[in-house]
Order: sequence, then structure tokens, then C-alpha cells
Amino acid sequence: MKPTYSTIIFTFLIIVLSLINVNTVSASTYNADSPYLRVVAEEISPEPVEPGQDVTVKIRLINDGGESAEDVSLKLNAGYPFFIKTESNNFENKRSLCVGCSIDNTYYLVVDANAKSGLYPLNFEIYRDGITIKPSDTIDIKVVGKPDIILETKQIEANVSSGDKFTINFDAKNIGTGIARKIKITPQSDNILMLGSNINLINEINPEKTVSFNLEFIVKESLTPDTYKFPINLEYVDEQGSSYETSFDIGVNVLERSNIDIQSLKITPSFPTLVDEVHMEGIIENTGTGDADNVVVELITQRNKTYKTFIGQLKSDDDAPFYFDVKPESIGVQTATLRISYSDDFGHHSFETTIDKEVKRPTNNLITLLVVLLFVGVGAGYFYYKKKKTKK
Repeated sequence: MKPTYSTIIFTFLIIVLSLINVNTVSASTYNADSPYLRVVAEEISPEPVEPGQDVTVKIRLINDGGESAEDVSLKLNAGYPFFIKTESNNFENKRSLCVGCSIDNTYYLVVDANAKSGLYPLNFEIYRDGITIKPSDTIDIKVVGKPDIILETKQIEANVSSGDKFTINFDAKNIGTGIARKIKITPQSDNILMLGSNINLINEINPEKTVSFNLEFIVKESLTPDTYKFPINLEYVDEQGSSYETSFDIGVNVLERSNIDIQSLKITPSFPTLVDEVHMEGIIENTGTGDADNVVVELITQRNKTYKTFIGQLKSDDDAPFYFDVKPESIGVQTATLRISYSDDFGHHSFETTIDKEVKRPTNNLITLLVVLLFVGVGAGYFYYKKKKTKK
């Protein structure tokens, strides 16, 4: 089937409109009647740059427009952390820049010694015909600092004993200018060991940041009491993979600790009455590693009457007896307190235990026996008196 005349005309119009649209887009992206100035980076050396280091930046100012640019000048606004030392050409002098032409300049900068790792922009201003133009494209310079990690202890149990567990609270601070990564904290001691894994890991610490963490340690049972410093090793890498290693000493005092226990306790009679004298005897022992000084055993009755035995020093693995003779204070369940106090390298200690004993009324047989004994005593006294009087 042959195309009709109207179909041919319609197709022609679509093609024309398409061409018109293409020309319009092209004209909107390129203006042949005005200059178009832009700044590009030709070279940045070194890249990246370290804090305190010099950096050379070569740039090119290009006229990509369709018309010459008159009275052109360029200014670099070097913000922190950059400072301009010098430049190869004075770009602030006005000049003309023809279509497709360009001019180069080299800036010699220095980076602030305390600058932290990061991307920092160089900001330019272009002046043309009294108009200030800020380029949309920026030149970024990568600054890579060096990390510096220090360990600080916030809280530490300075006094411990052999076999003790203790916790240290740490602050890991990055006082450097770079990012520290893959931080390993490893104790270096055969006598004071870290519980769990012997390595603590921290992924990353940024400059001027702090990471807090706790580590739990144990003192070997065989460690002789003394003042000890044990090192903690610190390993980490920076952003470029360079390795760092340092060590910090942690001080602890390993002291002797005593531990007083009641080994045995016996009370007689087992079922006391109000007229009995209750006898208490016991043995205390020191199961600790150090000597116990000023050891005192006290028995405090329900009516706050106190009986005291002073034992003095009790060496490690030694024991000592104590005795009390007490008259019951009333009938019924009587509660007394047994208090033991002592001192060692860790200070004064005291602990108590309660003793319950039921006191009963005297039995009738006991009363009768007491009455008989009373009469016997009186009779014996009477006969002794009569005999003595007869002799006279």
C-alpha cells in the first residue's frame, strides 16, 4: 500500500519538530555569545598530604565559552587548613582570555600542623568585567594525619591479693591528627592475666575522640605480695596502613589478705536451764594468705552483756581457741551474737553470727536435789559448830 499525501506531510512535520528541539537543547548548553570560565586542577603534589607538610597545586583557568573574556582575574581564598606561601603568577592582575585559551598558575601551600584527616576544598573566585563568579566545580585536597593513641585508667582497684579478680576502666584517646584503626590492646604479663580473650579489639578511633572500655584481670595465686607494674601493649594502623605500636604500664599493689572463719563451736549443756552455767568453746582459723592482727572474739547476750576474748595475731593457716562461761538471763529461746574482728593489709574487718539456745525451767528433781543439798550444808555447818564448841 502506497503512503498517502497526508501521511507524508505528517512524517515531515515530525522530523522538522525533532530537529528544532535538538537545536534548542544544544543552544541552551552552549552560549556562543558569552565567555565561560572554569578552573581545573592540573596537579596536586603530594596527594594525599600530611598536616604540617607543603603541597603544590597547579591549576588552569580555561575559557570554554564562545566569546573572549575581558578584564579577567582569579583569586584563591585559602581557608583552613591551608596557608599560601607563594604562587608562580599573579592571577589578580587583569587580562584577556580568548575563546579556547587558558592560563596556568601554581600555588605553594602549607597545611596546618594540627589539621585532622579529611577532604578540604580550595575556593576560587573569578572576576570578569566587574562580575564575581564562583565556579561550581571545587578542587578538594585530601589531608591524612597520623593517629596517636594513649591509654588512661579511670578507675582501678589499686590493692589486690593473690588470686583476686579486679576490673580496670580504660579510656583510649586519639590525640593525633589521623584515624586509628584495628586497635589491639594486649596485656604483657605472666603474673597478672586478662580474663577471657587476651586481646581486646577496637575498630576505629577518630581524632579527638575517646573510646571507653573495661578489662577484667586476675592475679596468679602464687604471686608474692609486692608492688607490680605490668605493661599493656597497643597496636594500630592509620588510614594508609602504616603500623604503630606503643606500651603503657599499669601499677597494682599485691597485698596479703587474711580470712578468719569459725572452725568449730560447742555449747554445753545441750539443754541448759536457768540455773545452769553455759560453757561455750570454739576454734577460729585463718585461711587467708596474710596474718590477721588484733583478733578479738566477743559474745553479746540478748540483754547486751558483752564477754570478750583477745587473741592477738593469728598467722596464715593457724588457729586459736576461745572460751566463754555465761549465765542464762531468762527462760525461753535466747539469742546471742558472736562477733569476730581483726585487721590485715586491707584494713579492719568484722563479721557476726547469731546463736540461738532454748533455756528451760529447772526440773522438780533438780529443785529437790538443791533443797537436799541446802539442808545437808546447813546440817554439816551445825554439827561442825557444835563440835568446835564442845572442844572448848
